Amino acid sequence: MTSGAPTQHQEQLFLQRLNEVMQRIAHHGDLHAVEPLMAMTGQHPADSTLAQLAESFAHMVVKLEAREFELECRIEDLDQTRRELEQANLDPLTNLPNRMIARDRLRQAIADARTSHSSFTVFFMDLDRFKKVNDTLGHAAGDELLCKVTERLTVCLNEGDTLARLGGDEFLCVFPRCAEATDAQAIANTMLKTLNEPFALAAGQADIGTSIGLAHFPEHGQTVDELIAFADAGLYEAKHRGRNVWAYSPKAAPLHTGG
Repeated sequence: MTSGAPTQHQEQLFLQRLNEVMQRIAHHGDLHAVEPLMAMTGQHPADSTLAQLAESFAHMVVKLEAREFELECRIEDLDQTRRELEQANLDPLTNLPNRMIARDRLRQAIADARTSHSSFTVFFMDLDRFKKVNDTLGHAAGDELLCKVTERLTVCLNEGDTLARLGGDEFLCVFPRCAEATDAQAIANTMLKTLNEPFALAAGQADIGTSIGLAHFPEHGQTVDELIAFADAGLYEAKHRGRNVWAYSPKAAPLHTGG
């Protein structure tokens, strides 16, 4: 430690170094600069203004560092909580989003479409002859089939699309970037073809199909419940037509009927 009062030159050098340290903190967020700050407090007598200034800055940085650490811990806790909530809302068999997540994704798609003044598509679907698989091959085979169905349907999706299992053999698909009816119908035809191929299960072969109800925002609904109800009505229309087809609700315009 130096003795006596610091010279003017020493004070200028000290202030220059102090300014450099504070610039590191202010412009680069380098809270590790507290170490040279603490070292600088011992370079002048304890009662000197310069030492007190450096010590005050050092204490301030220590508090900022503590707050940053606390914030990082809180963010980490929030991320962990979010991951746990998402995991809790995944279907335990297929690892797909469940009904709650599906509704949330659909709600988000509606909000985005309203902002961008765009359209998107929703599918409501269930498997044809799934009960027969459970009855003849057993429920374990039914579970295996649901997992294999999930694998095949996932291949039909693009990034940003959502495939969710609502329960049993019911699925909901949200296609936020599918604005054209012709594109949606092409996807539906691909899914029909994909699931119409036999499934090789441990207990034997399963031959199923799927029926799909389609709905478009905003034409067929403005809310989550309206879109799901419209697509569900389309699903029942597909069942009525003999299954293994896609359809719109009978309330849809004639242009949109087909399969």
